[in-house]
Amino acid sequence: MWRPVLLTFTLLLVLGVAWPGLAFDETGEPMDQYQMDYKRQNLGPALGIDQAKVERLLQIDQKYRLRKRQAIQNAKAAFQELQRVMSQPQPQEQEVAAILDNIMRLRQEKLALEQQQLQEEKSLLTPVQQARYILLLMNMRHQVAKEAQKVRSAPPGMPLPAKPGPREVPVSRPGY
Repeated sequence: MWRPVLLTFTLLLVLGVAWPGLAFDETGEPMDQYQMDYKRQNLGPALGIDQAKVERLLQIDQKYRLRKRQAIQNAKAAFQELQRVMSQPQPQEQEVAAILDNIMRLRQEKLALEQQQLQEEKSLLTPVQQARYILLLMNMRHQVAKEAQKVRSAPPGMPLPAKPGPREVPVSRPGY
């Protein structure tokens, strides 16, 4: 009886960890500003596009950011509801199943938003630019994760690192 519930829950956790686009977590306001600044400074040179196209990509990102954040908050609330129900001595199967269905629906909504955003961005970029954009975003996330790890591992009372300046993004351009 618990096996399907446990299997579904495990699947949700694995998807959230293995597929970052499906995870519930999302950055907050200071990180949003850092990412916008980073993109504004680096997208043009990295992708070989003009500033107007950079601004259009940033507008698309902004358009979907709030909607995705709302989807994430809804998913977190559903997950908290699941935790609350599962903390009961005898959780009701139907209630748990309904919550799990809701969590999956919310994840699908977030994925649909991400796909819509990707389609809009794709319409502005060539395939090579799209690939460079993906690599730039992965590099940015890696840098953010490294900085976060430094902050977490720093001894208490140690000042936080200053906001890093613009970094060069290695991009190979065959034929140049």
